[in-house]
Amino acid sequence: MNKRKKKILSVVAVVALVATVFGIIGTALTIDDGMFSNNTPMKITPNAEVIGSIDVKGDHEEYMFEVTQNGILTVRLDHDNLLDSLKCGFIVTLYKIVDGETRVYKEITYFKSFWSDVTSSWGETGITPGTYLIVVEPGLDILYSDFTIVTLFTPTESYEKELNDTKAEATPVQIGRVYYGSGSQRIEGTDADWFSFEVAEDSCVNITFSHLDHKIPSAGWTIRLYNEFDQLISDFTSKLSDVLIKTGSLGLRKGKYYIQVETQTPVVDTYKIQVGADTAVNHEFEINDNPALATDLPMNVAISGSLADKVLSLDKDYYKFTVPADGIVNFEFAHNVLEGDKMGWNIRIIKLEADGTQTEMIKKSSKWNDSGTTIPNIGLPAGTYYACIDGDSVSYNSESYFCKWTFTENDSYEKEFNNSFESANDITFNKEYQGAIISKDTEYIFDEDYYKFTLTEETSVALEFSHARIFESQEAWLFAIVDANGNVVAEEDCYLYEGRDNIDATTLPAGTYYVRIKGGLQGSEDVYTIKLIK
Repeated sequence: MNKRKKKILSVVAVVALVATVFGIIGTALTIDDGMFSNNTPMKITPNAEVIGSIDVKGDHEEYMFEVTQNGILTVRLDHDNLLDSLKCGFIVTLYKIVDGETRVYKEITYFKSFWSDVTSSWGETGITPGTYLIVVEPGLDILYSDFTIVTLFTPTESYEKELNDTKAEATPVQIGRVYYGSGSQRIEGTDADWFSFEVAEDSCVNITFSHLDHKIPSAGWTIRLYNEFDQLISDFTSKLSDVLIKTGSLGLRKGKYYIQVETQTPVVDTYKIQVGADTAVNHEFEINDNPALATDLPMNVAISGSLADKVLSLDKDYYKFTVPADGIVNFEFAHNVLEGDKMGWNIRIIKLEADGTQTEMIKKSSKWNDSGTTIPNIGLPAGTYYACIDGDSVSYNSESYFCKWTFTENDSYEKEFNNSFESANDITFNKEYQGAIISKDTEYIFDEDYYKFTLTEETSVALEFSHARIFESQEAWLFAIVDANGNVVAEEDCYLYEGRDNIDATTLPAGTYYVRIKGGLQGSEDVYTIKLIK
């Protein structure tokens, strides 16, 4: 571009107090317009107004300034209403100069000012000490107009620090302190803000994310929590209509963690993020999504936990517990009562096989509006087992829960998993054995208990069945003697009010037989006792 007449660019202090602090002097600068085509930006001072213009096709203006502290920058562009004139809108872009000698710039954000806007700006942008460049370009390069650029800078440590688009550039945050950020618009791609924090000891961490209500149900931000090994712990989406999102209490081991806030829509708005932490006492620790990473669950100790939110998958919390001898385990699951008759949690008792596969022994569910559930009277041989808490339903939630197991040694109790001929418990004559039918939930019985005995010669066999008597008319059990081919030799039912019932003496030829116990019409999880007599 050829040099033309000189243009007066006024620098005016915005606020007297700010001018005093930053030493701004209200003077006028006269410079050659041709400097822009020569790639020599005009140096300006933050907290000042600068008057400029787009004169010809292809023209643009560059303004360079420096800041010496961490803080917030807002840039505003003012112009006349151009709707009825032959003048252009503008594109205003903020860059950080990362290498002054080679003139390497990195885009931070931009906004468009349309013909009728008069005043346009982007939200607060957190920046660090350094040199910055504002470029004003025409929205339509065949037209022209005058404009005023206003830069406002406020020192603060409570804002994200652009450019923090990667884990390596993460803004460090302190536990308990509120920090602010904004989703910058980018000409290419979306903005991602990274924050880092450290927990000095094993802790229960809760992350809160909030912003103004935009009354739009579309996704505004995705928030992800990673450990230092880049493993995803939790992620969730905050819609533009959400005003507050919480992760719930996440058990995290001592170490460094990272939060990524990724903008999903081109809305420029300030959000607030806060990391809270309390000492973890008897709490699960993430990541415990499989048996190899399971949280230890000591006997008689209530452990708290919560299912971490995840966008594309479901969290699973695994707990490992060791039964010291053959006996009876009671597993308790509890939570606060919530509104809504929805399934919120599944509770599974799992045995890990030698080949690494998982055998689901028992499964129950807990609804939002109950206070929890109990899996009672689980007969287990000595060994290591796992409890898995998950939410593979549409009403998944991250509310805190508690789980606990107790144990009573008893070598004559049934040993799960004895739901088939192949897994039947061996029994002998004239000895009492106890067991219980464990239901999937309160409405559907799925457990069956099998006991195996062998006759070497023709024998007269009877079976006694008893339980704690309850004065309710409920068919709770069906019990039978079955041969090796599955044929029922003899069968009886037993109601809760009966207390006991028998299979009378029946002559059986030599062979292998089974005692089969299953739930009756209504079923019961109460303990029963059987005794085989000859």
